[in-house]
Amino acid sequence: MRPYFLVLAVAVALGACGGDRMEATDVAGAAPDAAGAGADAAVPVGAAEVVAAEPEAVPAALPGWFPADVYLPAEHVVAEVNEDRGAHAVELRTHGEVFATAEQARAAMLAAGWTESHYSPIDTRGGASMYYRKGDRSATLAMASGGTGQVRVMYNFATVGETGVK
Repeated sequence: MRPYFLVLAVAVALGACGGDRMEATDVAGAAPDAAGAGADAAVPVGAAEVVAAEPEAVPAALPGWFPADVYLPAEHVVAEVNEDRGAHAVELRTHGEVFATAEQARAAMLAAGWTESHYSPIDTRGGASMYYRKGDRSATLAMASGGTGQVRVMYNFATVGETGVK
């Protein structure tokens, strides 16, 4: 059942219940002092007083399938891991600057025997992108600013054949 149907069903069920609906409506619209004589009476909160809590990111673990021969900053936090129908992607955060991180990644990938097919140290959005092949594997790395002193490093991995991605 879709969530909005469940909410609708609960609302209809509650509306069908008898009782002091009119009295509850009157009390809810009344001033806080009139809402109840008890100390635990609910006090309405104005919209300006509601502060939405920003969800905290829960760091993920580096997956076991992450290639050992791919650049990985020494200090990093894994932000996200995606696996869907053969596509593998990882996003992590590290301290530094985009261009310096891109140069470190490039040097590490070439030293590990990857063939560079594309390298753009600074693209039009202020990030960096690179594409490497090694045997039947491909690795795409992209870097972007992650805020003050942080770099987002995004990886996409695939197995490629003679005619493209499998």
